Amino acid sequence: MRYAESTLAVDGALTIEVFDGTVTMTGLQVQSPLGLAPRLRANLEARRLDLDLVTRTFPFGSMTGRIDVEIGDLELSNWRPVRFDARIASSPGDYPRRISQKAVESITALGGGGASAAIQRTVLRFFETFGYSKLGITCRLENGVCRMGGIEDRPQGYVIVAGGGVPAINVLGYNRNVGWEELVTRLRRVLDANVSPTIQ
Repeated sequence: MRYAESTLAVDGALTIEVFDGTVTMTGLQVQSPLGLAPRLRANLEARRLDLDLVTRTFPFGSMTGRIDVEIGDLELSNWRPVRFDARIASSPGDYPRRISQKAVESITALGGGGASAAIQRTVLRFFETFGYSKLGITCRLENGVCRMGGIEDRPQGYVIVAGGGVPAINVLGYNRNVGWEELVTRLRRVLDANVSPTIQ
């Protein structure tokens, strides 16, 4: 750890074990840590986090599986995000992959009015859980706007959850650009359980 010219820097990597996976932080720098507007820069990488443990910790709905998370060029000003390039995706490997109706509602609520869940057949909307083959979402934050993406592009948007097994479900996003404050507001609503799904 070094401190010079009002900047605190940590050499090497900080690694913690959480949710049965690992989280590693590199390139950590904090400018003016004791000032009125500290600025933090870092890169984060998480590997094989247990989705069941994660979703049981927050009122999001239940999911099983493993995810990898990458957050590059993270920059906080006065501890508020102003820039990052984030990616969440299914970890490689063979493991159970299920998603509950509640989690589908949460994901579609995060996507706003332009997100939808497409179920294989109308009758399947009565199932409590669904299978998926992979999931992922990306967000590049710059100038207060998140550029959104998923695991693959579609002509009208992007895929967040790709179905797999029986019954299966696909979750699609259509809003490419979302204001950061609006995204945070949606997340708060999801955690407060004030969500309503758009199912087609």
